[in-house]
Amino acid sequence: MIVRFEARHWERVRVGGEHYLCLKQGEGLVVIHERCRHRGGPLGLGTWNEKTQCVVCPWHELENTPRDMARRQVPSVRVGQSMTIVVPEPA
Repeated sequence: MIVRFEARHWERVRVGGEHYLCLKQGEGLVVIHERCRHRGGPLGLGTWNEKTQCVVCPWHELENTPRDMARRQVPSVRVGQSMTIVVPEPA
């Protein structure tokens, strides 16, 4: 399934029952599955640590590093102010 939304830091997107989060990474933006690697906490309700470029989980304050986020990245393309992602069809 192809989904388009506004390309901005901390933009949350829901597709079916799955949640995705658009984040700054370096000079660009990436889109990840919004679940924390520890216990599946909703990262979009956490905080962004600008200094470490990490997302802090709201449940246990675990920092999700850029390396952690790279593992949960979904295919995405930015064109202007739009981000397009490719995700599985909802069940």
